[in-house]
Amino acid sequence: MESKDEFSVKAQLYLALGSLLSGAVLVVYLGSRRLLQQTLEKREKHHGFEEVLNTDDTLALPLMGSVVLFLAYVLLRFIPLEYFNALISVYLSIIGVFSLGAFVKTYINPNFFTGILCCAVGGIYYMKNGWIANNILAIAIAVRAIGSVHLGSFQSSFVMLLGLFLYDVFWVFGSDVMLTVASGINGPIKLVFPRAIFGDHQAVTLLGLGDLIIPGFFIAQTLLFSVEYVKRSTFYFEIALVAYTLSLVNTMAVMLVFEHGQPALLFIVPWLLVTFLVSAAVKGDLKAVFDYNSDAVTLPLMDSTEEKKDDKLSENETDGTEDEDSLVSVLRGEILTLFGFEYMNKKSVQSQKGNTKEKSKKE
Repeated sequence: MESKDEFSVKAQLYLALGSLLSGAVLVVYLGSRRLLQQTLEKREKHHGFEEVLNTDDTLALPLMGSVVLFLAYVLLRFIPLEYFNALISVYLSIIGVFSLGAFVKTYINPNFFTGILCCAVGGIYYMKNGWIANNILAIAIAVRAIGSVHLGSFQSSFVMLLGLFLYDVFWVFGSDVMLTVASGINGPIKLVFPRAIFGDHQAVTLLGLGDLIIPGFFIAQTLLFSVEYVKRSTFYFEIALVAYTLSLVNTMAVMLVFEHGQPALLFIVPWLLVTFLVSAAVKGDLKAVFDYNSDAVTLPLMDSTEEKKDDKLSENETDGTEDEDSLVSVLRGEILTLFGFEYMNKKSVQSQKGNTKEKSKKE
């Protein structure tokens, strides 16, 4: 019979795992909805979607991931951990703050106060390395990533999932590289939850952001496919989200049985692919799956008027955005967005355009 202490330890562990599960599903849901919203907004404004991963890109992902992972492993061996983590924490904290600003922008108009709050979260994380601040930044990073990238086709998705499935299995079971890097790097690149919520918070359960973002790309694609391509409301999205949830339950159950961390994609990928393809076969949509191309849902509608074209040209000329993709212009745009100056600038531009139109009508 279990003692009270043993029962408490198990209960707190299940609470931690349940919190990770809920957080992961919430991130994928919000990121997918954000991608749909961004796609529809850009299409209405006659803007194409630039961030599209095609088959060649997805083929390169496991290789690129392996290079980055091994490089981080080597650096951890030769650079003192405190210096390495200091640099990584600064970089990831900045990324997290900008991502949090973009997350806030999805729901409310950003302003100086919200920008200060985002910076405060980043500062608290950097100074204290607390799990709550970590999770806030990690969620923002993952939601922004999922909501910013289209997969060009389902063939691209399948290549990505299968390639990273092999990548995950190799680096987890084939060597200690993944474990060393994941446990050695401090940064908002994983969701964490204390195993003992009423204890010292030293021991934690974690789920890497890759196990949210990679499946999230595919699940977001099923939302667009379902809503905009085959017009089945959110059917395929709901199927994929349920499959993702069950795959995480599967992962955690195996982890508890064997008392050893598991490569989550080992379970996530089969659950997603099998349930999606079986559902498409049952609905008679398999041909549509293999015919699907992101252009079908991202390209602007071809019914634009001259006035819309003029508005777009005017906006490009006056909103202060730059075509150049330099680091300085990217940082400038992120900072303006973070503190709401981009929104204020757009309001000013719209007001000027309205005044110009009124004057032209009077004349």
